[in-house]
Amino acid sequence: MVVGGGAQPPQIGVCCAGKALFHPLARMRLADALRVGPGTVAAFAGAGGKSTAIARLVTELSPELPVVVTTTTHLALPQTSLARSHLIARNPADLEGLPDLLARDRSVLVTGDALQDEPKWTGLDPRSLEALRCMAEAAGAVVLVEADGARGRSLKAPGEHEPAIPSFAGLTVPVVGLDVLGVSLDSGLVHRPERVAGLLNLASGDRIEPGHLARLITDEQGGLKGAPPGSEVRVLLNKFEAGREAEARLVAEAALTCPRVRAVVLANVAQAGPVEEVFGRVAGVVLAAGASARLHQPKQLLPWRGHPLVWHAARAAIDGGLSPVAVVVGAEADAVRSALAGEPVEIVRNDAWPEGQSTSVRAGLEAVRQDVEAIVFLLVDTPYVDSSLILALVRAHRRTLSPIVAPRVGDRWANPVLFDRAAFPALQTISGDRGGRALFDRFRISGVEWDASILLDVDTPDDLRTLGLSH
Repeated sequence: MVVGGGAQPPQIGVCCAGKALFHPLARMRLADALRVGPGTVAAFAGAGGKSTAIARLVTELSPELPVVVTTTTHLALPQTSLARSHLIARNPADLEGLPDLLARDRSVLVTGDALQDEPKWTGLDPRSLEALRCMAEAAGAVVLVEADGARGRSLKAPGEHEPAIPSFAGLTVPVVGLDVLGVSLDSGLVHRPERVAGLLNLASGDRIEPGHLARLITDEQGGLKGAPPGSEVRVLLNKFEAGREAEARLVAEAALTCPRVRAVVLANVAQAGPVEEVFGRVAGVVLAAGASARLHQPKQLLPWRGHPLVWHAARAAIDGGLSPVAVVVGAEADAVRSALAGEPVEIVRNDAWPEGQSTSVRAGLEAVRQDVEAIVFLLVDTPYVDSSLILALVRAHRRTLSPIVAPRVGDRWANPVLFDRAAFPALQTISGDRGGRALFDRFRISGVEWDASILLDVDTPDDLRTLGLSH
């Protein structure tokens, strides 16, 4: 069903809200991929580009937000270049000038004194770190914390007393350099190879494969070590390059099987617009609660190609990789439940369905929103929507994190529609007999060009005849 007979992938572009203008995609900022905004405290641990990632975030964010950079470990003396100003804080009183520095320079590196026997700055003591947090919060600043060291390597397993992630870090970012894939454990790219070997049951000389990286990232003594309870974990797979796509995606998909990992970012933070893709869980909601008043029979249960229409919608979601998948039922609830018996879906009953589609949108949202990056809402009356379109919407979202991703047929928007988590609060406010289309004028939209078959929805007897069904 892809335009051009499937020989080319669907075109993706970013559209102005509510308009049909179509623009090619720009590469994503690291700040957007990590969802860093005012008040975020983000701690970076691991190896393969922590300092470079922090520098990239300072470059992206400081024109619009004040940024504080600090460390709970040691920083090399030349790393004062991470920010425009450098403040040495031996105690909380030394932070008195921080607000003025942030107002003037927009980015400030805060460390302790320099070590006497090494060319490094020390981290802050706990009291100073807490005072820093309070001052940054008052200033609406982002705080970026380097929480361990790796001696310039691309992979590590944490030592006994690291990483030192502050308990108030709302975002934890384990970092891995993808250039370790396919190289041996003792290649020189691995910091503390003996600890990595112990965690992964490897021997000296063994090659590092995608599964090894995923296991290390998701190990409580590896990439998840020290992540505070409640801190969102977004993994950064750095040094992404052309030709490494398949292996990197294998790592991302395997890491996401761990419930503690919210998302995996594929990027090369040494370049502007560094992010290639963001992998996260995308849920599905099938809206199947209506009474089909115009058709005078329940469209959810219309048989087509051997199954009811609601089954086709559910299978499009499942085969498109959405998880979890919820089916919102109201009218004909028991019959719809029976039609989906044995399918891996959650049935969500909406007793308020006569009040309009918005009630089903809200019910589905509440059922699946936990720990997902986005939700695709599907209708039961668009039989030519299949898993290939779902996959295209998800891929477009990975490349943009647009608040809304929708198929376009010429100048028309079509269903199903993907909503990013940034749009979830707005979805909760919709009322009456309206769905997510009510938000199209409020958010940026990425459009995926598709063919006209998906425009068919089953509302009238003529539609039934088009599908080869008698009325």
